[in-house]
Amino acid sequence: MILSQAKELLIANSVLFQECEFANEADFLNHISQFPCTKKSKKQKFYALIIPSKNGKKHIVLEFEENNGEFVFWDLWFGDFCFEYFSGDADEDCSYLIEEIQEIMKGYHTVINVTNPVTKRWIADAQFDRNDTDDEFGEIGFQKAMKRIRKRKTFFDCLFGFNRKYEIYDWNTYECIIK
Repeated sequence: MILSQAKELLIANSVLFQECEFANEADFLNHISQFPCTKKSKKQKFYALIIPSKNGKKHIVLEFEENNGEFVFWDLWFGDFCFEYFSGDADEDCSYLIEEIQEIMKGYHTVINVTNPVTKRWIADAQFDRNDTDDEFGEIGFQKAMKRIRKRKTFFDCLFGFNRKYEIYDWNTYECIIK
């Protein structure tokens, strides 16, 4: 799917978006993530269609990579969470994207992103489908994760100074817990 097709798809489904061009992948990753890994980033131009979320902090982003003079869909992001589609095929039918975007906008997907605020390194992330009853990545898994996050720091964590920044967000809400 190329950039013009993605715009048409969003417009046809009444999804408001903003456009942004980046000189290279490193610039794009710096825009998307707090602590990006840009060592092996690509040098060609990148383009993004940004769908602003109601939480005001973590938005949906369609990432496009320049390929033979056209911007071709590469990946879908929700805040710092990358869905890892890695397309790069201009002829690919990406109609499934609108379904994914609509599910995010309905609040069905919640992301937990964990970083170390001292070393500025990513630790982990997970995306939960709140409509699913799956024990690991559904509503039950989300509730278990939140219980662990809200639990007090252990003596061991305090003694060795482990720090974690938890960002918990969906389309409508954003919460940051540092401990």
